[in-house]
Amino acid sequence: MKKLISAIASLTLAACLLAACGSSASSAASESASSEAVSSEVVSSEAASSEAASSDVASSEAVSGEESSEAAAEATFTVVDADGNSTEIALSITEGEKLSDALAAAGVISEEEAAAGFVTTVNGITADYNADGAWWCLTDAAGEMTTVGVADIELHNGDSYAFTYTK
Repeated sequence: MKKLISAIASLTLAACLLAACGSSASSAASESASSEAVSSEVVSSEAASSEAASSDVASSEAVSGEESSEAAAEATFTVVDADGNSTEIALSITEGEKLSDALAAAGVISEEEAAAGFVTTVNGITADYNADGAWWCLTDAAGEMTTVGVADIELHNGDSYAFTYTK
C-alpha cells in the first residue's frame, strides 16, 4: 500500500513539475514528501540506465581496442543561479555523448551526480527541495523543461541546454 501511495505521489509531483517549470507549489509539505519518493526512484532508475550505458561503451571500446575517434563538437550549457545571474559554458563534446558526462567533465556537476542522473548541486550551488523547495530546472534551447534527466540526453553539435535554480 505504501508503494502505491508513493508511486501516486511521485506521478503527481512529476506532473506538477512538467506542467510549470519554476511555478510555485500550493502545498510545500505534501510535495516535499513526494519529492523524497521521486528522488529515490529517479536515482535508482537513472543510475541503472547510466551504468548500462557505461557498460556498453566499455564493451565497444574493448572490442575495438581503442576509444571512439568521433569528431569533436560543441554544445552550450547555461547556468542561471538563484540571483538570476547567468553563466554560459562552452562544452567540447563528441556526437552522442551524454549531457551528464559532459557536465561532469566540465566541472559543472559532480561525477557522482552524473552517474546517478539526479542533480542537486550545479557550479557549487546546492538546491535543497526539502529545505526550501528549491530545485534545478533543466531546459532545452527553446526554454522548455526537458522530459528526461541529464543522464538520458545525447548531445549533438550546436545543442543548448540550461539549468535554472528554481523555487
